[in-house]
Amino acid sequence: MSETNIYQQIWESDENQFSVSTRTSSGEWEDETADILLDEQVKASGQREIDLATRPLFYKVNEDKLFDETRTYASFIKLLDNYAIRSVDPEVTPEEEEHEQLDFISLIMSTKPIQLARNYINEELGETLSEQQFRLKLQRIWFELYTNYYKGKSTHFASGFEHVFVGEGKYNIRSGDQRETLGSISGYHSWVKFYLDEQNHRVNFLGYKYDLRGNQGPNNPNVVTLQMTQNVTDIRGNVIAKLFKKKGGFFVGPSPECEIALATVAYYESVYGKIRDKARITINDATYDLVLYRSTNPNGSRGEFIRSFFPIFLSKDGTKEPDMDRPVVVPVDDIIKNDGPVIIVAALPNPEGSDEGGREWVELKNVTSEAIDLTGWEMADKLGRPQLLSGILQPNEVKRFPITRLTQSSMHLSNKSGLITVRDRSSNQIATVKYSRARSGHIFQFN
Repeated sequence: MSETNIYQQIWESDENQFSVSTRTSSGEWEDETADILLDEQVKASGQREIDLATRPLFYKVNEDKLFDETRTYASFIKLLDNYAIRSVDPEVTPEEEEHEQLDFISLIMSTKPIQLARNYINEELGETLSEQQFRLKLQRIWFELYTNYYKGKSTHFASGFEHVFVGEGKYNIRSGDQRETLGSISGYHSWVKFYLDEQNHRVNFLGYKYDLRGNQGPNNPNVVTLQMTQNVTDIRGNVIAKLFKKKGGFFVGPSPECEIALATVAYYESVYGKIRDKARITINDATYDLVLYRSTNPNGSRGEFIRSFFPIFLSKDGTKEPDMDRPVVVPVDDIIKNDGPVIIVAALPNPEGSDEGGREWVELKNVTSEAIDLTGWEMADKLGRPQLLSGILQPNEVKRFPITRLTQSSMHLSNKSGLITVRDRSSNQIATVKYSRARSGHIFQFN
């Protein structure tokens, strides 16, 4: 935590924040006039089938304020339906949705939380971001689609905004077995999203889940740690999946710009090594671990995008909860692998102008006795940028694959040094090699 407590300053500067009231021990509201009346009721059972909370989490929300077109909430809400529910489904960003993103960023740029965040990042962390540069950075780390690598799996079309504020569902829709429709929820750390879903019967609050002694959790109106279910329906309104979140949470009351500012400060503190995955902070005399996960590169290092952001309430005396799962940082040497059914034979990262038309390439070999269909396979560079593979690789065949560089987010080979990874259609790592600085025209051999 910074000595200036930038997190408290951002919280206090939030002019669009909602006031929140919880119930007293006798069941009365602490402040009936608050914008939000939060009804946490009872501790969750721990099982998706048992709902001990008989009432909604949000007893009341000031909807005149929430849907006021002059505030940032209305612009924020427009973004919530721009994403596919299933984490493995492809995402596209139509022009209309990109305009909604830009409109939201433009709207929050003039707010005090965002201004405080930029000033802190520049003055305390040494950045020199102009307003326009900061605007572009927010768009990139929050909204740009990227590929995330975690524990040997790759998740395409990931987005910081989607994961944090919308949530991602993990479930199987291909089986008629009812048990296969039971999935889980990843992310989903927005009080606004939860309220809207609760009003439309898409989520069900099962109770609070603080794992703290006494009533310290339910007595803090600014945060909820909970268990919940979410129903996924088809176009006819039939429930096709019921998702469960064993433990999740979010701040209650702060505006979208406040949460964006808090997370972006934590992101830059992570980039500059002031924190790893958590920042121990104090807001309104309550102590939290503010969790900020960045995207994960193929080699296990932290990437440049926001992956997740949420608070863990620790109480006012600093009682510490068990650590949440965190990304596994794997040394590069531990992930080098080139002994599978398909190996990387050679690569040309820095071609001369006349070689293959100046195009980079990678050669792969099938070392098995059977043909391998590469449909759905991919290669990726050290930043995780992919290039899809296709075709049949015959037994013992060596095939050269030019690097197409179709877009800035497609695979590129660096001249300085890098990694090349091959993954199958299930995102399993098949081969990874590393290479050093590449002279012009130099071909690296890996077998």
